[in-house]
Amino acid sequence: MADTTPLASLIEQAKNGNLTVGFSENIVVNADEFAYIERDCEAFKTAIQELQRTAKQISDRENWGLGERTDRLNSAQTLVGRFRGKAKIVDPATDSDNNAYDILEQHYKIVDDIQILHRTIAQKYRESDAAFAAEYDRMMANLPASPIATNPPGKIEPGTTSIAVGQS
Repeated sequence: MADTTPLASLIEQAKNGNLTVGFSENIVVNADEFAYIERDCEAFKTAIQELQRTAKQISDRENWGLGERTDRLNSAQTLVGRFRGKAKIVDPATDSDNNAYDILEQHYKIVDDIQILHRTIAQKYRESDAAFAAEYDRMMANLPASPIATNPPGKIEPGTTSIAVGQS
């Protein structure tokens, strides 16, 4: 069975013009909402990739300072191996896909599918509604930055801390 994305069937229906949704008369389709979804999906995917880089840095960290380089401290070596494996698969024989990197990859695929679906629907609207197309193009050309931060203030890098041990 081929690897499909979470919204593959909806995307295919939208591409073929077969996706339908019933709206009440109070629902209005706005070009700006499609533009904001496009922008924010892109920002969210960038944030996910940054988190994946952090997970990879954690799994690649050489010295954890837990005694893992001391031959007699098997428990320290085991603990570090588990930490690494929870960040990203290091040893396929012992690590599972229940780790931060792979779970973030699943989230990335979902956000990517949402973006593709909305982009496809927006394109169909653009092809059939000149006013929608003009507004969408205007919005896309002048979008403010996404509020989804990829480098939030106070970010703590792996291996560093901003508070002393024992303080909260």
